[in-house]
Amino acid sequence: FVCADGTALPLPGVCVDLVWSNLMLQWVNDLPRAFAEFRRVLKVGGLLTFTTFGPDTLREVRRAFARVDGHTHTNRFVDMHDLGDMLVAAGFADPVMDQETVTLTWPSGAALLAELRQLGANVDPHRFAGLRTPRWRRRLAEALEAQAGRDGRPRLAFEVVYGHAFRVAPRPRVAAETAVAVDDMRAMVRAGRRRT
Repeated sequence: FVCADGTALPLPGVCVDLVWSNLMLQWVNDLPRAFAEFRRVLKVGGLLTFTTFGPDTLREVRRAFARVDGHTHTNRFVDMHDLGDMLVAAGFADPVMDQETVTLTWPSGAALLAELRQLGANVDPHRFAGLRTPRWRRRLAEALEAQAGRDGRPRLAFEVVYGHAFRVAPRPRVAAETAVAVDDMRAMVRAGRRRT
């Protein structure tokens, strides 16, 4: 198991059969770079499997913030179709994507905010950089409570996106001059040996 920056894994190229990422990708600001890094370390035929949050995640929080101050306060969550396109662009094959929405409730807006704060991160580079007042926090809790369901409990939706794809042997483009990475060349040679 490796716990590292998803865009700069401390592993040699073409060395693992499985990359499994659970709720990490929503913290990455450069997803194409992360997928390229996953592909770099996977062996040909290796599997990438992941979960992340989709764009409907924390929609209630975004609506509440819009009522309070209009600033960005949540991460950027990417649509599963765009994730699939990024996988293909990174050289993965047969991406399969699915999603489900999980809704959680809290007894109050303040309790909801306290638990969200424990997550302790907001990687949006455009977020408000200053501190907030207790009055501002109270207004936010009230805006969340105004969206409560019939049970009177504020709620948050989490769109959980599931995906997997396989690393295939590289197919270099033929041109007058073609450049192929050494790791990719090794993978092509190994794949050719297995076929014979």
